[in-house]
This record gives sequence, structure tokens and C-alpha cells, in this order.
Amino acid sequence: GMATEAMNSNDGATATRLPSATGVLSLLAAWGMLLHARKCDPGLGRLILSLPFLAANLCLPFLIPSEQVVARACASGQFAWWSNFKIIAFCCNRGPLVGLDLKAFALVLALPVSPLEKKSKRTPASRKPASASPGRSSQLAEFSRKVVAKGAGLAACVFVLKHNAWPGWARACASSSGPCARPTTFSNYVTDFAEALGLYTLLGVLEDGLGAVSANVVGIQVEKSFENFFLSASLAEFWSLRWNQHVAKLLKCVVYEPLVERAWVRGEGKARQRGKPSALRRAVATAATFVASGVMHEVVFFYVAGVMTGGWWTFFSLQGVFVIIESLLRKHSVFAGLQVSRWVKVPFTLGFLLWTGEMHFFRPVRDHGVDKAVVDNLGSLLKL
Repeated sequence: GMATEAMNSNDGATATRLPSATGVLSLLAAWGMLLHARKCDPGLGRLILSLPFLAANLCLPFLIPSEQVVARACASGQFAWWSNFKIIAFCCNRGPLVGLDLKAFALVLALPVSPLEKKSKRTPASRKPASASPGRSSQLAEFSRKVVAKGAGLAACVFVLKHNAWPGWARACASSSGPCARPTTFSNYVTDFAEALGLYTLLGVLEDGLGAVSANVVGIQVEKSFENFFLSASLAEFWSLRWNQHVAKLLKCVVYEPLVERAWVRGEGKARQRGKPSALRRAVATAATFVASGVMHEVVFFYVAGVMTGGWWTFFSLQGVFVIIESLLRKHSVFAGLQVSRWVKVPFTLGFLLWTGEMHFFRPVRDHGVDKAVVDNLGSLLKL
């Protein structure tokens, strides 16, 4: 009896170790093929050699228990989306991995960062032009300060959401009874606002902390992911210049640029010989970029909740339509000469994002209990 139990126990341990060993060996083999792909010319051959690593990235988030919802969400974003998009862009001779040595290539691939671009043609209106790129030590100090500030902000958001510890005026306005009574949906907007701030601080800690600080420690200066998003005076400014630029630039080089240039691989075909792309082509590329963003957000939602609702796809796809309409209105003769103060445009833009977010972004999160799971998970991690 005891000998049989011991043998069964050993068999079980061996059976557990075998898949782990197989997984590690498979990942190493996929990494070896990716390294070989670096030596190939951009195009289909490089993509084929990269396919095993792309597949491995899709599997990695499943290694994290579903109860660890925050870690699984971060892993699905990093590996199933961002890392894979970097590889796809690399196969097209585009994106942040092009021209990097092996150490930098591995680091940028493994972390939610993009190397600092030497030149930037477009910057937000509030950003002051710099005469030179910031030094390594100064950028490390800047990102470290941001991590501390965003970490404190994240803890505050989690505490408020977990314990319903709203300020008096917010609690009254979010209530469905009392002197400041509002419909139930108004309380949703108050919660949505807090969750949006929580998402911003969580991504800030992830990308500024894990990515930017780690990258700077080994000497790679990286792009900022967020640039005062609360100062956005238009949807185009919010999405293309201020919110999560690490992801926005990946979408640009994987979806937008190939469509505008009419070439999958940069430098091939007649991409640079046709002059400025038409307004229609830019509009189609913009819409496709937001649709792709919606698809990948749905993929992340699936890793976390186990379902795809279509809500996040709808939200981001519609944002592309709204950005195009906004651009058309700005160019229309009736609105071209209309001067509207940023003090008006900023709250309108943020309010519009919150309104559309309530309909399609935050509602699926509530309906599937993802908001509560995230708050509880972060609350336990932060001991709140």
C-alpha cells in the first residue's frame, strides 16, 4: 500500500514536470528560431520563422491562475498583444525592434517599452520642445518619480472603490436618494471616472515602472507612454498623442503605416513613390487601426473574463469613426474659422470619452464582474 502510494506520487510529480520541461524547451526553440529570423531579410520568411514565438506568447498568459486577474491582464497585454505586435512590425521592417542589438532587442521585446525616438514630428501643444534628449540618469529619475506618484494614485483609487470611501459630495451625487439624487446611471459615471484613473495609474506603474525604469537601468532611454491625457482638446489628440503611446505606436506601425504606404514591408514596392496619401486612404487606415485595437482589447478581455462581449471592440471601432468625423468637421468651411477655447474643448473631449466609455467599455467590465475582481485582487496585493 505505502509503496504503491509512493510510486503514484512520484508518477504524478513526473507528469507535472514533463509539461513544464516541454514548455521550457518549446519556448527556447521558438526563441532560437526568432534569433535566426533576425538574420533574414524582412518579409514572409522572417514572419514564418517568428510564428512559433508568436504562438508561445499567446500561451504564456494561461500560465497565470485566473484568480490573479491583474497579473493575467498585464501578461495578456504584454505578450499576446504588445510583444507580438513588435515582432509582426519587425517582420515588416518597422517598429521598435528594428536596428537593435541582441540585448536591446530582447529587453524591448520582453518589456512594455519602446526606445526613445530621436526625432518626433508631432508633439502635444503643452509639451515644450527640448534642445536635446534627456540623459539616462535624468530620465530614470523622472520615471521613478512617476512610478511613486502613480503607485500612490493607484492605491487611492483601489481604496475608494473597494471600501466605497467616496468624498461626501461624490457619495451624495452618486446616490440614488437624498438631496443630490441622480438616476442610477449617474453613479456609474462616478465609478467609471475612478476606474479610468485606476486604469491610468495601473498602466503607468506597469509601463513606467517595470518597463521604463528597468530599461533605463541597463542604459536604454524609452518613450513616455502618457502625456497629460487630461489636457486633451480633441479625440485625435487624446488617442494619437497623449494616451498609452507605447501601444498607439505599435498599432500605427502594424496597421496604419502599411495601409497608408500600400506596402506590408517598409522599403518595398511603390510605397514612397505615390506622393502624399489621399484623405480617403488615411481615413480607411485610421478606421482599421481602431478596429484592430478593438480586436486586441477583446483578446485581452477573453484572457481575463473567459468571454468576448464585443463591447470593447465596439468602443474602439467607434472611436475611429468619431476621430474621422472630428477631422472632417474641423476642415469644414463652417467650422474651419471657429475658434473654441481649450477650456471648452478639454472637458467636452473627456466628457465624451466618459460617456461613450460607459456604454461600451465599462458596462462589460461590470456585467462580468471584472471590476470587482480587479479591485479585490489589487486590494489584497496592496493590503488595503
